[in-house]
Amino acid sequence: MKSFLKGVWSRTRKEPGPRRLEQPRDLLVGDIIQITDSYALPPMLRNQSLRVVAVSTYQFEYEFSTSFSLEGQGHEQVDLIVEEEDGRETLAFTLKVSRDAVEELFNTDQFAELFEGEAPAVLDRQSEPEDLDGWTAPLYRQGSQAERGFYYSKDYRGIKPPEEEGEGEPFDYYAATSDDGGHAIEIEVWTGGETDVFLTIYRPISDIKELWPGSTGAEGNDS
Repeated sequence: MKSFLKGVWSRTRKEPGPRRLEQPRDLLVGDIIQITDSYALPPMLRNQSLRVVAVSTYQFEYEFSTSFSLEGQGHEQVDLIVEEEDGRETLAFTLKVSRDAVEELFNTDQFAELFEGEAPAVLDRQSEPEDLDGWTAPLYRQGSQAERGFYYSKDYRGIKPPEEEGEGEPFDYYAATSDDGGHAIEIEVWTGGETDVFLTIYRPISDIKELWPGSTGAEGNDS
């Protein structure tokens, strides 16, 4: 009887269907997002297909954010965090820039005030390189200075995050935001003094035209 029931079960149970991807917060490595052709977007993103190549996690105090590393067909690389506030989701696209780009964008003395000034710094953009078109705003006001954060090269969605915040790689976080809230400069200063500078734009969720799951979905959480 036992073997008979086992045979019936094996013939009647359904195989799992193909994975569906409806929300960007559910992206896994190998998935692809298609961006709209909105002229409000930087040309680097406009009408582009971007593939998820890595998923990592940022921690500030007890809050964890999932960061998706994206790569375009021309090997351009940006990061994406889906932020949520009051039930509303926003896309935060982030582009890492070089020191030369920072010095072209901003007055170096003003930029140094982000780290050294007692009052919140104000940054005026002095020029915008063509390859950074759409990534910057004319003016920024500082909102964060030396805020401690931790970075994990691991996807903690669906699994228990670290109980001790010191398990991640620590950094000090600095940020300045445009008056309209559409752009930001974000800076991570790591142990030893290595400094990463990012340009961030905030866009509505509707800027994602389509989502495609990877071929297998097997490249997901690294538990």
